[in-house]
Amino acid sequence: MQLKYPTTPTKELTLDNGLKIITAEIGQAADAYIDLVYKVSRCNESPENAGINIILPSVLLNDNEYIPGPDEKGLTSFHFDDFTSYRQRVRLADLDVAFSQLAAMMSAPKMTEATLQKAIQRKNSHRAARNIFISNYLTPQEVTELLYPFSGYSNNPDGTPTSLSHLDLDQLQQWHQRWYMPNNATLIVVGNVSADNIFSLAEQHFSAIPHKPLEDFKYDKEAAEPGKRHIEVRKDTKEPLAIMAFNLPDFDFFKDDPNALGALDIIVELLNNYFRLMPGGSGAARKILNQNSGIFFLSVKALSADQTPSQLESGLRTYLNKLKRNPIEAQSLEHARENILTRWAGWEHTPSALPYLLTTYHYAKLPLDSRAQRYQALLNITSMDIQNFANTYFTEQRMTTAHIFPMAGSPE
Repeated sequence: MQLKYPTTPTKELTLDNGLKIITAEIGQAADAYIDLVYKVSRCNESPENAGINIILPSVLLNDNEYIPGPDEKGLTSFHFDDFTSYRQRVRLADLDVAFSQLAAMMSAPKMTEATLQKAIQRKNSHRAARNIFISNYLTPQEVTELLYPFSGYSNNPDGTPTSLSHLDLDQLQQWHQRWYMPNNATLIVVGNVSADNIFSLAEQHFSAIPHKPLEDFKYDKEAAEPGKRHIEVRKDTKEPLAIMAFNLPDFDFFKDDPNALGALDIIVELLNNYFRLMPGGSGAARKILNQNSGIFFLSVKALSADQTPSQLESGLRTYLNKLKRNPIEAQSLEHARENILTRWAGWEHTPSALPYLLTTYHYAKLPLDSRAQRYQALLNITSMDIQNFANTYFTEQRMTTAHIFPMAGSPE
C-alpha cells in the first residue's frame, strides 16, 4: 500500500505569559474552529469538591457573553480525562470578538450564585437516570472505579449530591484562579485562517493576562498488573451486557513504541469489525490512553434477555485467544489498516475534528508533525506484532471483567 501523508500543516507560538497557540490552515473551510483547552480535569478534584470542574463551565457559559456561530450554536465545553476544552465555531469576521470574549472568560469572568444553584440542580436531576442507564458506550461508575483505583480517572465527573451541596461561589472562583491561566492553556484554531493573523489577534487579546504560578499537582499512575478484578451490577437495560478490559501502559510508553501503538490500533479495528458481524450481540472496542493510565476496553450487549454475561464474555475470550495463537489473515489486516488510514485522513481535513487530534498530540508531548510518522508506523505492522501485543497485554493479571444484569431477575 502506498501512503500519502495527509497531515495538515500546523504552526505554533507561545506568548510571553505562557499561552500556547496552534493553528492549522484548511483552505476549503468556510469558518474557524476554536478550541481553548485547559489542563484540568476530574483527576484534579478531591472528594470534598467533586463535580466542581464540570459545574464551573456551566456557570461560565451561562453568565458570560459569547458570539453565536454560523450554525447558531455558541461556545460549548467538553470534559476529557486529562483536560477541559471550550469549543466554538465562528465566522472568520467574528474571530476578533470571539478571542476578546474567551480572554475575558479567562481573566475576569462573571459568576453568579443563582446560576451556580441552577447548575447544581440540573446536575442532580440528571443523576438518577445516568446512574442506572447503560450501553456499550456508557461505562457504569462502579466499573470505572474498578478500572482506575489510583489515578483519579475514576472520580465521578458529576460529583455527588453532598459534594455539590458544599460548592459556593468562593470555591468556584478559587478553582478558576487555580487552573484558568494562560500558562495552563492552549489555544487551537483550525480553518481558512492565516497563522500570522491568529497570532496577532491572540497577542492583542491574551497577552495582558498575567502568567501565574501553577501548582505542582501530584498525579498517580495506575498499576500495570493489578490482578484479576470482577464485578456484577444491575442497571437499566433489557439485555445483559459483559465488559472485559485490560490495563495497558500510559501514553508516554506508547509514544516511544510506535509498533505497539500501531498493533493496538489494528486490534481495536479488528474487534469492531468482529462486533459488526457477530450474530449474538452488539459490541464496541476502545483504547483509552491517558497520561497516567491505559485501558483496552471491550463491551458486548446481548440481543436477547436469554443470553448471559458469562456467554458474552466467553465469546470475547475465544476471539482474543485466537489473536494470541494464530496470525490474522493478510486480507483482514489490510482491510483494518485501510479503514484506519482512511479515518485518520478524514480527521486531518475535517476542521471540526482536527483540533481534538492536535490537542491529544500536544498534551502527550508529541511533536505535531509526528502524526505522519504514526501513519508510516501503521504500514509496518505485521501479524506477528499483533500476536506479540495480544500475548503481552491480554493477560489475567491485567484483566477486569464486569457482568451487567437487568434490574429484574437474578444473577447467574
